[in-house]
Amino acid sequence: MKNLLFIALFIIPFTLFSQGRLEKAKEDLSKESSSSEKSSERNRTVRSGRLSSGHNNFFVDVFAEVGFYAFYGTLLGSSDYRALTPYPYFYDSTGEYLKVDLDYSKNSQFKIGASQYFNKGVKGVELNANYKVMPILGIEASYLNFSESTLQGKDYLNITSLLLKYYRVREKNISIWWGLGVAHVGNEVNTWGFSYTIGAEIFPIKPISLYSSYKQSFINSTSIDEFKIHLKYHFKKTAIYSGYQNVELGGEKVDGIVYGLEYIF
Repeated sequence: MKNLLFIALFIIPFTLFSQGRLEKAKEDLSKESSSSEKSSERNRTVRSGRLSSGHNNFFVDVFAEVGFYAFYGTLLGSSDYRALTPYPYFYDSTGEYLKVDLDYSKNSQFKIGASQYFNKGVKGVELNANYKVMPILGIEASYLNFSESTLQGKDYLNITSLLLKYYRVREKNISIWWGLGVAHVGNEVNTWGFSYTIGAEIFPIKPISLYSSYKQSFINSTSIDEFKIHLKYHFKKTAIYSGYQNVELGGEKVDGIVYGLEYIF
């Protein structure tokens, strides 16, 4: 009887007050900036504005013009014509892009994918779709679901994002892009935020490619940071891949080995 009472006194509080990683992540993502932080930020902005107003307008104009052309050259660059291949390595040594039109080349492309990665205690499943409206511009939608088994039951966290992507570098062996959009965190957080991404895919030799990307979504006073690096094996319109994926959910880190599949229509 004493043993049962001891076990009950030990287990019940542990069960009631234990907190899973996803629950901690939701708490972090739900935190908003305090009013004092907002006030001090406004004060710093006002003081900065007063100081900058006393500067010479000539230098301001010069730096603004230089900054504009640096921005344009780095982020936008030239819009030289490129065509899309039906799928990577359709033309042997060529990845996704062609400098000229050839037989079967395309001006748009639709790709879907699914992946799952494993972390101690937390599992993640991602579904995504990427539609290249034209070789230079694309729209990407993704849905990321986390699940965790705790003493209190199953816990979930869902993240959805929609991005407009600009393909800055479009060469036969490398693609580099950046994008802007929005992200939504569901469940108890239920908040929208601004999101951006950068990434690259290299096609060194048939049938292999190396994919890497980073995405950050600003949710309330914190952010969700996603880093991926995948090694892909291409077989016609299908690609299978494995790699590493790290997601920072506020202050909670969820990382692990990922396995995935892609298909191009």
